[in-house]
Amino acid sequence: MAAIDLTTERHVSDFFIFSINSLDEEFQLKVFNSTESFDAFETMESIILESVSIEEKMEPMGTPPKQRDALFDVAKGIGILIVLGHHSFSNSARLYSVPHSYLWWTLSFLNRILSFSVPVFLLVSAVLSARTLMTKPQVLPFYKRRLPGVLWPYLAWTVVYWVARMVLDRNAQKIVPSSIFGFPISGPALMVHFKERWLEVVWGKSYFHLYFLVVLVELLILLPLAVKYVRWRNPSFWEVFGTAFALQGAIMVTQHYTALVPYPGSCALWYIGSLLPGAWIGANWSTFKEQAHKWVYPLVGLVAVTGILFLREELNVIHGLIADNYLSNGSLTIYASSLAVLVLIGSIKISENERARKILEPLGKYSLQIYLIHPGVMQLLERQRFTRVMSITHLGPILSPALMLAITIGLILLFRVTRTEKLLFGRS
Repeated sequence: MAAIDLTTERHVSDFFIFSINSLDEEFQLKVFNSTESFDAFETMESIILESVSIEEKMEPMGTPPKQRDALFDVAKGIGILIVLGHHSFSNSARLYSVPHSYLWWTLSFLNRILSFSVPVFLLVSAVLSARTLMTKPQVLPFYKRRLPGVLWPYLAWTVVYWVARMVLDRNAQKIVPSSIFGFPISGPALMVHFKERWLEVVWGKSYFHLYFLVVLVELLILLPLAVKYVRWRNPSFWEVFGTAFALQGAIMVTQHYTALVPYPGSCALWYIGSLLPGAWIGANWSTFKEQAHKWVYPLVGLVAVTGILFLREELNVIHGLIADNYLSNGSLTIYASSLAVLVLIGSIKISENERARKILEPLGKYSLQIYLIHPGVMQLLERQRFTRVMSITHLGPILSPALMLAITIGLILLFRVTRTEKLLFGRS
């Protein structure tokens, strides 16, 4: 049945008419003069119609579209703007404002409020990959398709940022003694401290933002298990949401007492709030699109309550007070995951607006490139000569992120013109 795309009774009837007409006249007469033959055709048609009817009633189970879905590019476009805002507000508070001034507090709180950028991207990736797994459930082929597209740009930009540190960081240039397989060697610190470099690769610490790609790789590895759970348990959205946070809480308590993971924020287990809901949404995509509007108010309520708790703990940190790690991490997890789902829900409506779609869709298509490049550009714009000019204009918090995005887009275009984007990003 899968080979014949029959979705309505009319298509089935047309199929039978075409099949009969393609026979020679003598055989057609034999067929129609035979009651037994005609009954057989009638039986076959009724079976096909029944199968089609059942398939139409079934949940599409995340059937991926043949063409690129603008909705997801819109969501990623929103996500990358959140990333840029999150990073630039933090930088602007440090470079262009007096500590504890009105501007400093505003920028600092905006930075904290936008602490949900990574869950947005993880949720979108989980949804897209879960939709694929629902139609192509073979795990190894899934890994072969998805993992190289993340690993290649991660490793490429790990090397890029190592080179940048080698050029710009004097500490990385210092000649220091080391050893390899027991043989003494010496060289620049960044190049001969092999164990440190290896740990940077494992945990995404070559530069501060690369941990996200490590988390994404781990999320993709765990996703088939999450999708299998959703198919087996067939839970409701809120059941999955509650399960995710219960599991996340257990992981946080375990980490607190055992410290098994040196960098928990660089581990996919710290983002179960994106993994499980993403698997459910991808597996029940049409249901999600139909019912998501009913979940907006409960999600907004969760965001409001947990956002207040999270910001209160962040305020304690700013004032040098001891923060409750359980409350801080727990509230941030629910806050960020709920907002990520709201971004996806909002993208359904926004993608229907042509003007908004034209702005956000290109940003979403190149979100990976923007994500990888912009921290390097941001560091270059921190140089004293530039910050002095921005301080004179008093427009640093506005002009600096705008210029950062403009330069980043310019570099993306340069890589495309020079045909190096395949080498740097694993895609073109």
